[in-house]
Amino acid sequence: MPLYEFCCQACHRRFESLVRIGGEPDVRCPHCGAAGVRKLLSAFGIGGGASRIKASGSGCSSCSSSSCSTCH
Repeated sequence: MPLYEFCCQACHRRFESLVRIGGEPDVRCPHCGAAGVRKLLSAFGIGGGASRIKASGSGCSSCSSSSCSTCH
């Protein structure tokens, strides 16, 4: 099962979830339980630890601040 990153549209928290192919509609936020989540575009990690690459456009659309601890 692939690991995807999601952002909750209710509480704006980011989380990862293992999802079977086609199972995205079943994903709920583990923090607030909301079903309104959005799959984020994430970069894959090369190596591990400090060598992970973060996608620049993977923040929540509801946040325009670059200092947000939830999205950035």
